[in-house]
Amino acid sequence: MSTQGIRLEAFGELVTLIEDDDGGTARVTARGELDIASSAAFGIELARLIGERGPDVVVDVSGLTFCDARGLAALVAADGLARRSGGTVTLTGPRPQMAKILRLTDLARRFAPARTSVR
Repeated sequence: MSTQGIRLEAFGELVTLIEDDDGGTARVTARGELDIASSAAFGIELARLIGERGPDVVVDVSGLTFCDARGLAALVAADGLARRSGGTVTLTGPRPQMAKILRLTDLARRFAPARTSVR
């Protein structure tokens, strides 16, 4: 993957690293807390990425130490926007606590990477 652009953003206790690969998929690495204090700015940034770089976004959430309902809502809203444009938001690397929340809220399948068959 060659990186066309990298940008670092900070929203309260949340830091994001934004990369764009040659395939047009924006890759976001989120670290810290995605909560009421950071979710609005994070959601706006995801919407901007979808509008400018295309509807497919991969968010690495392995660095999130906390995610509340507002954080989940920002991810759901961004995925809704991406789906209306023909793409998806995919989450990678959720920690056990976030993976549990995604399962309990029935969002795990919505944000899971597409499965490919192995032969």
